[in-house]
Amino acid sequence: MAKINLLDKSVFELIAAGEVIERPASVIKELVENSIDAGAKHITVEIKNGGSSFMRVTDDGCGIAHDEIPTAFLRHATSKVRTADDLDKILTLGFRGEALASVAAVARVEVLSKEADKQYGSCFKISGGEITAHEQTGCPDGTTIIIRDLFFNVPARQKFLKKDVTEGNQVQGLIDKLALAHPDISFRFIRDNKQVRCTGGDGDYYSAIYAVFGKQLAMSLIPVDYSTGGISVTGYASSPLFTRPNRSMQYFFVNGRYVRSVICLTALEEGYRNSIMTGKFPACVLNITINPELCDVNVSPSKTEVRFADEKQIFDLINFGVKNAILNADNRREIKLEKKLPEPVAEVKAEAVPLAERVEKALETAPQNIYKEKVRETLENSRILEIKEKPVAFHSPVSSYKVNKPQSSFVQQRIAEPEKQPETHRAEPVHPEPVCDEPEENTFKYITDAALRSAEPVPELTAEPEKPELTIIGELFATYILCQCGDDFVMIDKHAAHERINFEKKRTELMTSSQLLAESEFIDLSPEQYSALAENTDKLTDIGVEVILTEGFRCEITACPSAFAGDVKPSELVLRATDLLCAGNENIIGEIYDDLLHSRACKTAVKANDVNHPSELRVIAEEVWNNEKIRFCPHGRPVMVKMTKHEIEKYFSRIV
Repeated sequence: MAKINLLDKSVFELIAAGEVIERPASVIKELVENSIDAGAKHITVEIKNGGSSFMRVTDDGCGIAHDEIPTAFLRHATSKVRTADDLDKILTLGFRGEALASVAAVARVEVLSKEADKQYGSCFKISGGEITAHEQTGCPDGTTIIIRDLFFNVPARQKFLKKDVTEGNQVQGLIDKLALAHPDISFRFIRDNKQVRCTGGDGDYYSAIYAVFGKQLAMSLIPVDYSTGGISVTGYASSPLFTRPNRSMQYFFVNGRYVRSVICLTALEEGYRNSIMTGKFPACVLNITINPELCDVNVSPSKTEVRFADEKQIFDLINFGVKNAILNADNRREIKLEKKLPEPVAEVKAEAVPLAERVEKALETAPQNIYKEKVRETLENSRILEIKEKPVAFHSPVSSYKVNKPQSSFVQQRIAEPEKQPETHRAEPVHPEPVCDEPEENTFKYITDAALRSAEPVPELTAEPEKPELTIIGELFATYILCQCGDDFVMIDKHAAHERINFEKKRTELMTSSQLLAESEFIDLSPEQYSALAENTDKLTDIGVEVILTEGFRCEITACPSAFAGDVKPSELVLRATDLLCAGNENIIGEIYDDLLHSRACKTAVKANDVNHPSELRVIAEEVWNNEKIRFCPHGRPVMVKMTKHEIEKYFSRIV
């Protein structure tokens, strides 16, 4: 065996830097997190050539004292952790004290920093771990760090960098995550001398999402606000009507820190079960606020992984938080009719302003009064058209979001309201939601009362408006039921609707049915399976499965659900349920029975092109209209679409 030697400082610093600094985005992450911890309200990030040749991070934080700057670049030097107990309650993004030392070991670094109460700032330069300058200078409050020639002294690492475009995209993706997690900070990102991102920093969580992802995604989101057991999840998730082909738009934060978590991903998709199509995925921006003592962020140098003391609690939090959001949202798809203007009208609009100047002068000399009136009328119409075509500024309809305020309230209006109708065209609301100044005590274990208020309205002092009667107009293509309800035109897919009705009915039967077996079945379990089953026999009992655990890790099955007698062998059912429980997944119904429920519901539902009596269509239509749960078939397809009288009349130019 070779002789054991103590590594030279230059060598172990390069090794340590390799654990933290992988690419330019790693440098930006560490520097921007330091800026956030310093209390900055405005952060500007600038890169060139993907960050490999130039990076600059400027903030207006508290700054660094002149004498402390050299210490800040020493390994394990930090102001955020002092004792071992501090590691159990970390609230800052950075805490290891490795970031600046790792960056300085593989790049040329220049620091300009000034405290607000000091007359002068400091200029500090360090290259490859060696200090080259440290002097006082004039500079604005805050800190500016310039990074040049990343990996200049480690050529092997430069070979593994991707193209400038790829590295730049990594940096931009990182800035987006930080902007979403900290809406109270204004982020500005400049890439190759071009500004590509700028957030308002007004503390409005929705506006941060709008600035990062744009109008199309932001308008498809529904608010999520759920608390249980002293922890909460707040943010936004996409409506089941708007899904994506992959998971690229799923963002999870824990106390303002972006994390990657399988538990969070699984819980999110479980919340959308039976509401979106197979192969489609929801988008989300969710922040979990939790006591720092109940999670461990000191897992990896990159600080993107986290461990939870109670993973089941986190799973239930996100799962039921999303379910409540879907129940609270209005998931009736609305049809928007677009009417394009003729080309000549568009030309008049384009010439409206210059035409106005010429026409006003011409009117003074025009001899015929009738022509003057015609010209004035044309001019006024063109002006009106021009004003109406201007884009309307979008204002976020939600309250501000703060990490340290889990009880933030989100307004349920996440989609811009349609134009208000005149009193003569206004319809009474179909499903009025009662408003309560004081929330009632939650009598449900997981689903909140607010999510169920449409089914069980709370009495109000004022008289409840009468609901318009649902009228069946007819049937289209022997597939779609056409209805009128007040000033709403509704079209229902009769097969998808009946399939969901059957699915909910059979799901209820499953929960209440149990059948004793003529002969008990016996299976042998592993110690892990036996323990998991022993702790969760009540969950099997809830779905009609009765088991008796005996010595020698043996299980006797005495009863199974009668709703699926003959479809699933009792021994296979219990083994599949046990494997799920061992993996920490307690959703036995969803994982085991959903496919069977889907199949049976589909087979017994009316089909497209079937001839149905009007009374049958009425039963289906009324069940869909009155039951908020029936908005998607079990496979995730929408059940109904709606179009308002206002939209129809606007399309036919009956109203402006």
